[in-house]
Amino acid sequence: MSVFAIGSAATGAWLVQALATDARVSRWLAAEATANDLKARMRVNADGVTAGGYTLSSEAAACVRGCDPVALAGDDMRRFHDALSKQLGPGADGDVHCEAGAACVIRIRWQGQELLAWPVKP
Repeated sequence: MSVFAIGSAATGAWLVQALATDARVSRWLAAEATANDLKARMRVNADGVTAGGYTLSSEAAACVRGCDPVALAGDDMRRFHDALSKQLGPGADGDVHCEAGAACVIRIRWQGQELLAWPVKP
């Protein structure tokens, strides 16, 4: 009976660890897909990157047609934050940091801890 109890406890501990690892990998994959989508948008809108549009607030209105590069960047960031909320939940946050004339970095955090730092060369 004690052997069965020890085996059951070990199996339970293994199951909890496997579920935690699965959740962590799922979050990372969702963050990677979201960052990759924003990276593609940034490459298409190089003028918006140069103008600093991706480092501004995500409170931009939807941009459908005839938008300038900064407005398009704001719309891309709004879509980025929406995707983070949908894919990772309310504990997700992200932003873009660009150095003048250098590469940008897309950072995604989950519950305050950095999950991903994705470099982007526009």
